[in-house]
Amino acid sequence: MTPARVFVVAPTPMVRAGLRSMLEAAGVGVVGEAGSPAVPVPEPSFSDADVLLVADEESLEETALAVAEDGTQSLVLLSDDEGSASKLRDLSLRGWGIVPSDAPTEELGAAVAAAAQGLTVLPKALAEQLLAEPAVAEELSEPPTAREREVLGLLGQGFSNKMIARELHISEHTVKFHISSLYAKLGVSNRAEAVSRGARHGLISL
Repeated sequence: MTPARVFVVAPTPMVRAGLRSMLEAAGVGVVGEAGSPAVPVPEPSFSDADVLLVADEESLEETALAVAEDGTQSLVLLSDDEGSASKLRDLSLRGWGIVPSDAPTEELGAAVAAAAQGLTVLPKALAEQLLAEPAVAEELSEPPTAREREVLGLLGQGFSNKMIARELHISEHTVKFHISSLYAKLGVSNRAEAVSRGARHGLISL
């Protein structure tokens, strides 16, 4: 599997150097870094990265504006704020994650790799808190078909449209049709939201 390409956004050179060192130790490639998304940086740029690693929440809003709108990029935020999940959930991201600011190298590398595959990564305590919340009360107005649930399950595993088409022996056009239908039924606008909402409705297990 090709290592994820990461762009680091951190306020100080020391923090950026530390994160670069940790990522490289975890086998993750760093393609660039900046103190703020608003500051022009030499090539390669944001667009060359699979994952944006943001070291402080103050840069999150600016970074969100720079994220590809087609949902092909992922974002991992270093944060101890449990409220960050709702902010990331609203962005058009392929995958996203929250990692504690004191996370070890292995945890940071694993979170970046998972987010690059379209998965959602949360600290254990936050994940347990979310799982302990009451189930969504409202029923879906129109439940997904059996085939749509298969597609949703593969989305949850980080499969691309091409991989889903190959796995289910259908065309990519048909895959796109099923995904569009899923978005409408689940009331979401991107893959990460579809997987999250699908899990909350018990359609898939993560």
